[in-house]
Amino acid sequence: MRNANVLKGAKRLTAVLLALVMLLGLVPQAFAAGQARSTETQTSSPEETVYVNSYGGSTREVDFSDHWRFNLGSGSAAKEYNDSAWRDVDLPHDYSIEQEYSASNEAESGYLPGGTGWYRKTFTLSPDWKGKYITIDFGGVYMNATVYLNGEELGFHPYGYTAFSFELPQNLLDFNGENIIAVKVEHNIPSSRWYSGSGIYRTVHLTVTDPVHVAKDGVYVTTPNLKNDRTDGTMEIETVVENTSAVASEVTVRQTLYKQGATAAAVAGFNLETSKSIPAGERITVEQTGKIDNPDLWSPDSPNLYTLKTEVLVGDSVVDTCETEFGFRWTNFNSTNGFELNGEPTKLKGVCMHHDQGSLGSEAWYRAIERQVEILKEMGCNAIRVTHNPAAPELIEIANEKGMMLIDEAFDTWTNPKNGNVHDYSKWFDVAIGDDNAILGGEADMTWAEFDIKAMVNQDKNSPAVIMYSLGNEVLEGISGNANNY
Repeated sequence: MRNANVLKGAKRLTAVLLALVMLLGLVPQAFAAGQARSTETQTSSPEETVYVNSYGGSTREVDFSDHWRFNLGSGSAAKEYNDSAWRDVDLPHDYSIEQEYSASNEAESGYLPGGTGWYRKTFTLSPDWKGKYITIDFGGVYMNATVYLNGEELGFHPYGYTAFSFELPQNLLDFNGENIIAVKVEHNIPSSRWYSGSGIYRTVHLTVTDPVHVAKDGVYVTTPNLKNDRTDGTMEIETVVENTSAVASEVTVRQTLYKQGATAAAVAGFNLETSKSIPAGERITVEQTGKIDNPDLWSPDSPNLYTLKTEVLVGDSVVDTCETEFGFRWTNFNSTNGFELNGEPTKLKGVCMHHDQGSLGSEAWYRAIERQVEILKEMGCNAIRVTHNPAAPELIEIANEKGMMLIDEAFDTWTNPKNGNVHDYSKWFDVAIGDDNAILGGEADMTWAEFDIKAMVNQDKNSPAVIMYSLGNEVLEGISGNANNY
């Protein structure tokens, strides 16, 4: 449970009651096998139990959101640092909503402060994971997140609204003892024109694969023939396969198709297999074409979905399996009908929706987001403009399943700050990532703007709900200066 002092109690009573109504019995808690350990504290604070999660098994994606230690203010990434006086929190977590409202704080930020927050998580790994390729995947951290493993910095990510990942290198992991992931979050205010929240406010998971595996966001499905023939379910499939080992491999990529909810019975007649060689330390793209007749189309009234199961085989052994959710639909704009979905004129009856959850702050709980979409559907809405930042992965998934069209928006600012928010994303927009950052998908000379655009599109590229992108909201550059570069 989160600690709360007496002074905060009165302020947060209403928020807590509202949160309980929304969350009780609805928000699943993530648990992993583990054990508790007690340590001496280095302060006068009461000694607390530090939970040690233990991870193993063959699951590709592992929830990593429970039992983090949190401290607002100073902290340390050192493995031996004693964090037993810190609070135990589960993610998602927003540390702004926990603080005191004050008229001296910025109105645009909801009169709540930001500050520097430290997160630490203690965990052990099964020896069976030796030699595996392991990444830690963050759905979103607001903002300026620096990630450490056992005291060694992995890298930095400034934007508060895109997903990012780091490899957990085998040489830094301890398979015989405890490991520490630490995350430093620096939210300097003013940074936003709306309530942003602070901290690791979206979920975190580990991805665990063999060295030969489907790369992150490595499957892309398009349906190019639907526009001319709605019965033609031809699929062009691109699969990026990565080999992080020191030896070349001969791989086979196998695709199987299922209708959503029918994973026990594959779509008859659809089975693709393609073999290729992949050199050590490289990645390849495997292109395949498959077809089904008369696919069930996705629309707001009938959100039909399909699941593509991708398997990578080395020899006769399946070394990686991942699933991609997508839908058959096509869009078009013309001067006669405006927007068309599946050939039908369609009015966008939409809203602009920020990411905050009222009394929950910015915490991206699945059920809270699902509830929002359900209410909007009941109102007659069929579209959401995600305002003014990329959507949480949970919103994309829910929109696919509920039949809510989305316009995903990249940025509120480019190179110029707004409203005197000198700490907003404009500080980073055209800054190069640099060669001292191991963030996955980044390159030394790539700007953060390019990285975050790619992160948004890679998250959304198979989503039938995403019908449009916005590159920026009311950006101040217009067409002047270096805006032509973007």
